[in-house]
Amino acid sequence: MLLNEEINRIKNLMYLPEGKKIKNLFKDFDLSQFKNNPPPTDNSEETKKEIKYLKSIDLKKRFVQEKDDIDGNFIKFLKSKDINEDNLVRKLGDDVRYIIVELKNHYKRPRPFRVDPKLTDPMLKSMDGFAYPSGHSTQSNLIYLVLSYKYPKHKKELKKIKDDIVYSRQMAKAHYPSDIKFGEKLAKSLFNYLKDNDLTH
Repeated sequence: MLLNEEINRIKNLMYLPEGKKIKNLFKDFDLSQFKNNPPPTDNSEETKKEIKYLKSIDLKKRFVQEKDDIDGNFIKFLKSKDINEDNLVRKLGDDVRYIIVELKNHYKRPRPFRVDPKLTDPMLKSMDGFAYPSGHSTQSNLIYLVLSYKYPKHKKELKKIKDDIVYSRQMAKAHYPSDIKFGEKLAKSLFNYLKDNDLTH
């Protein structure tokens, strides 16, 4: 039993944020396919429609703050079902971050509240930087897909967690719907990459 515990301890140490010696899950993921899909321009009709939609959503700061912690929302639910996947959830969130940042810096799309001064900025640290793709959409969709794959009987509840996180980012005026959709598309491709390389466990 002690040997098994030590093996598990060592395995857990493998789930470390990027920058450590352990290989990033997405190290060999081909990102080039996502660098030729620019967002709508700031003055386009599509962006104007998206801003109009965002203005129709009432801001509930408490909801936005509660949903800001992606890992925490999923981990809390899993613990309520006596499922311990803390390391996996955090590993997915940490490892995908460099991909999100690279794409954000590639496209440099400003957040909606920076384009239209009538939109309110909830002043969360997670709203620094650029908008496209939505990091919260990418991370929550990826975690949802992996966990639903592993625990299909909880798919409905996991989807609700993901949907709330994604909606909160639009409520916060931090993301256009097109940011969200691009994050969802990216997450699906990342999930398929994990499955193809047997990295979903």
